[in-house]
Amino acid sequence: METPAARRRVDATSVAITGLTTLAWYAVPDVVGPRWVRAVAKAGVLAGGLGLGLAVTAEGRSAVEGMREVREEVRDLRHAAGEAAEEGRGGAEPADGPDDRDDNVLAADVALAGADPLPDPVVAGSVTAGAIALGVAVAVATEKLAYRRGERWRAQGRRLPHTRVGLILGVLAAAATALDPSAAARTGDESPAA
Repeated sequence: METPAARRRVDATSVAITGLTTLAWYAVPDVVGPRWVRAVAKAGVLAGGLGLGLAVTAEGRSAVEGMREVREEVRDLRHAAGEAAEEGRGGAEPADGPDDRDDNVLAADVALAGADPLPDPVVAGSVTAGAIALGVAVAVATEKLAYRRGERWRAQGRRLPHTRVGLILGVLAAAATALDPSAAARTGDESPAA
């Protein structure tokens, strides 16, 4: 019987894009001088890496397909809400006043009848904001540490110090991508053993 680990295939394209994008991101200070130009260059590196990832990897194509499905669902919800609103306005009002229909129903209630209730918006918003704040704090701290390491190496007279940092972090990012246990499930590689 074949184990899931043996059946799992590494998406080499995804690994390469992740590693090279990380290398390019951290190597920018060796290539570009002024701080504002570095910001623009890093934005370009990030956009290029994300664009390539969405265009040529299995995960990227899956994400694009998911976005299309969400867009279709939103379109369907709007259509259903529009039809419900038309039905409410289409008939003549009885002489004794408006009908008993509540016009203040959320449009999403039309399509979500019988669905699981949504979590409390305040709790969900707080958890989301906290997760985003933590992620940003970790990213900023990591970025500062990597930049400082590159500057220390520059002060020691090493050539291309930030590129060296980028190479180390690029290899680590590529390894993390290659070892991602959910990659096989996302790409559909894991199937039940026969």
